[in-house]
Amino acid sequence: MKKLLMVSALALAGLTFTACGDDDGGGSSASLEGKWYFSKTGTAVGGQEAFIDYDHEEGCEKDYVEFVEGGVYRDVSHWSDCETDVETDSWSRSGNTITIGEGTDAVSGTIKKLTGSELRVSTTEELGGQTFNSITVFTRE
Repeated sequence: MKKLLMVSALALAGLTFTACGDDDGGGSSASLEGKWYFSKTGTAVGGQEAFIDYDHEEGCEKDYVEFVEGGVYRDVSHWSDCETDVETDSWSRSGNTITIGEGTDAVSGTIKKLTGSELRVSTTEELGGQTFNSITVFTRE
């Protein structure tokens, strides 16, 4: 279930992460490694983006993903009783492409913005013959 949320939230369903230029405050010089807290999720339609705040469990730590040096990926979620669920996988980055997992289970996404404090990831998924563009915004604290 959490992997499904990760796929839709990160929009990581078989796609590619690509860094944008400095025109939007992004750029590829910031490090992807570290903890990134879920902030917002949304969609992009016709060039327009719409977001909703990510709903963290009240009274619990915030959910986050972590890109650890050496290729370890962690997806950390907290449930209503503040029980922590940690899913671990691998990650790799080649140029502007990042991939979570390996083989047929591997997923990727497009980095729309990467700064020291914000990571914005876009993915495209096909479900039931329809194409969906999802965006997830992460922040560092």
